[in-house]
Amino acid sequence: MSIMDIYFAPSKIFSTLREKPRWITPLIIIVVVIALTAGLTMTFAREAILSQQEEVLRNRGLTEEQLQQAMEFTSGPLAAISSAVSAVIFTVILLLIFALVVNLFIPLFGGESGFKKVFSVICHAMLVVVPAAVLKVIIVALSKSPYVTTSLALLGPNLDKGSFAYQLLAGFDVFTIWEMILVALGISITNSLVKKNAYILVFLVWFVSIFIGIGLGSIFGRGM
Repeated sequence: MSIMDIYFAPSKIFSTLREKPRWITPLIIIVVVIALTAGLTMTFAREAILSQQEEVLRNRGLTEEQLQQAMEFTSGPLAAISSAVSAVIFTVILLLIFALVVNLFIPLFGGESGFKKVFSVICHAMLVVVPAAVLKVIIVALSKSPYVTTSLALLGPNLDKGSFAYQLLAGFDVFTIWEMILVALGISITNSLVKKNAYILVFLVWFVSIFIGIGLGSIFGRGM
């Protein structure tokens, strides 16, 4: 079994995972790619990120001395490292939560629960992050902007990025939809779930997670 089969023959991988669930290799690849993407985004779009950070800090009422100290950190190598580490931790936590929720509801949709199988499927499906990251880094490098999206948010380029409409559209990302399709296909095979029910379950959980993410972003945004 080649890990590249996830792009060209996903059913083959998922059939193998049904008997021998494995997640370490794809998770390592995901972690490395996420870290590199965060670090490269900080590098290529440094000026835009620094400008945004300075505006946020000024709105907090920092003195010039405090502002200078904060900007020195943001412009240093530790900022890129911190961004990479935060992105990795956030991603791993989301993967675990997603796997737990999906596994919890599988029996209600007629399948057999099994966290290791579900997590293995999700980790392999998440490998769509590789082509997504390559595309994102190229666009960031060319545009010098960290605001890169492959979602429906492209339909509202003039929308405020903090608005509900923009965040809702941003939730419907092409690569995320691809990932959800793979997750649904995977659990239908590994957890003996009718394919239609697998798609309903996965897309329902994902759809709810979009609104939860918007809500949390709004709460923490107000706290900044």
